[in-house]
Amino acid sequence: MLKRHYVTPENTYKVGGNRQVIYTPVIVVEDTTHTHVYLAGRTSRTLDGDVASKGDMRGQIREVCKALQIALESVGATLADVTRTTTYTTDMKAYFAAIDERFKFFKPPYPTSTLIGVASLAMPEMLVEIEVEAIIETNRLRLPKTGVVSR
Repeated sequence: MLKRHYVTPENTYKVGGNRQVIYTPVIVVEDTTHTHVYLAGRTSRTLDGDVASKGDMRGQIREVCKALQIALESVGATLADVTRTTTYTTDMKAYFAAIDERFKFFKPPYPTSTLIGVASLAMPEMLVEIEVEAIIETNRLRLPKTGVVSR
């Protein structure tokens, strides 16, 4: 039987582009042997929802990867557990010029990856957004004490 956990981790922003809670940052689907972890797209945001590293693709990639780490660690996963990424950017040339920043966080063997150029993201100052999926053994799942709704 599958269990679903809707997780809003501490130490991460919790609002959408309109500064309202409009999504769940992490959803965990658990069965007896393995657990799928789905992260909503993470962007370069401060805890209060402002955009960090405005105009700085490298800085935004770094902040996004840190946000991914925080969200994954909140449920017992790591970046090494990521199986798939989807990256959205408003500037392909700037993204590729700073892609080595991403490799400070993602190590070989790399997850599958899709890169999509977009006209804009949720806020005009955002340059990059990354969503990920990870799989861990169920015995590694660690749900936080707060911010979890299970069904």
